[in-house]
Amino acid sequence: MIRLAQPLLPPLKDFVPHLEEIWKAGWLTNRGNKMVELENRLGVVLGAEHLSLFCNGTIALLLGLKALKLAGEVITTPFTFPATAHSLDWAGLTPVFVDVDPRTLNLDPAKVEAAITERTSAILAVHVFGIPCDVEALEALAKKHKLKLIFDAAHAFGTEVNGVPIGQFGDMSMFSFHATKLFHTAEGGGLVYRDPALRNELYLLHNFGIQDEDTVVLSGTNGKMNEIQAALGLAVLEVLDQEREKRARVVRNYRE
Repeated sequence: MIRLAQPLLPPLKDFVPHLEEIWKAGWLTNRGNKMVELENRLGVVLGAEHLSLFCNGTIALLLGLKALKLAGEVITTPFTFPATAHSLDWAGLTPVFVDVDPRTLNLDPAKVEAAITERTSAILAVHVFGIPCDVEALEALAKKHKLKLIFDAAHAFGTEVNGVPIGQFGDMSMFSFHATKLFHTAEGGGLVYRDPALRNELYLLHNFGIQDEDTVVLSGTNGKMNEIQAALGLAVLEVLDQEREKRARVVRNYRE
């Protein structure tokens, strides 16, 4: 069998100690030690001051949209995985599709501006195949028209623009940690965001809106990353640099 894709799997001997610690703690989900450790380490790796983890990237994006309290229309791209538009629909928002730049395959800022109306509340752009959007042009548009700017950075783990980590642009960026990605937790996702006040809102949204043992303050869902996912992510982090170099060699071979 020749596989189209194969997940990066760390040596099993390096994963087992994480599992043993989980079994010893008897703690499988609800912000366990492994998830907290991974959240802290990814914040460093991604250059993100504010980061929250979720069970998958789609839920991360959906809850991020809810946390921003958007309404009306959101301009986005038709050239992306279905989850981008689906998240808008599930958040009660109307996706407005505009065309992409034929060279980068990312949203064309000029076409974005032409589509802005009084109903537009945000721009949701995608770094297609990890190739950065024209982040500066999109940020200028968002500022000019007082719109929120969200990036679907599902494929852009570790990407930088002029030395600046990709998650530092816009109001929010979603990273996917699905098994097909360079960094993964089998399933999983993360949000990087500018406003620190969003952290508590996102926590409530991904934990059924539960504030404490007696109080539910909003309508939430179950979007938590569990300890086994987080443990796999910690093990994957240890081999990430080797995998990146391996892929770079493959790219060089193709180019030659």
